[in-house]
Amino acid sequence: MTADSSTDRGPDRPWECCVAPFAVFILAGVLEPTPNGGGLAGGIGVPYSAYPAIYAVRVVATAVVLARAWGPIRAWIGRTTWWPIPLGLLLVIPWIALAAVQREAGWTTAAVERSAFNPFEHHGPGWLPWGFLALRGIGLVVVVPIVEELFLRGFLMRYVVDERFWTVPFGRLTTASAAACIVYAVATHPADAFAAVAWFTVMSGVAAATRRPIDVILAHAATNLALGAYVLATGSWWLW
Repeated sequence: MTADSSTDRGPDRPWECCVAPFAVFILAGVLEPTPNGGGLAGGIGVPYSAYPAIYAVRVVATAVVLARAWGPIRAWIGRTTWWPIPLGLLLVIPWIALAAVQREAGWTTAAVERSAFNPFEHHGPGWLPWGFLALRGIGLVVVVPIVEELFLRGFLMRYVVDERFWTVPFGRLTTASAAACIVYAVATHPADAFAAVAWFTVMSGVAAATRRPIDVILAHAATNLALGAYVLATGSWWLW
């Protein structure tokens, strides 16, 4: 089965493949503490210093769910060409610029700020900061692109077209699916809403043009890789 099949647009076990990994990722994420001590984590007394441990649980739990469904996912996402990775690398530039505009304009409140965890500040020298960064990299470049694209473009943008979303061709772009993408971008990236709306809109165009899930997954991974490199090079921890 491939992404451009005319009869079964899949994936097999669509709820398990497209929704379950995202559900685990989001549910585990509500326990992540923030610098200002807000959210559920702050309410139940989870200290900010616990962020690496909770993030590790989040990534591992999500990876386990992905691994269980990897067979049908891999059969469905298709084969890519060369250009999604350089496109994703280039798209980090408008992401950083728009996120900075939103931050400098004061439109990012403490209530929606990212975790901004700097392991060198909290753990000092040694292997612990680098161990956390390795895990953070796996989450950022591998887990997040797969989970988020499977949910947003594999499920949500198709579900608003037809509840039997597995029958809707991947990449089908309608007014409803475009609106769902924008709402999702703002809801899940409030601290970078300008950047997220622009970036996810471009990715919707890619999905509509190629109809291959692997293209948006790899472009997403490339943007996240470049963003992580920028954070490390500049110390702009507020971006993640």
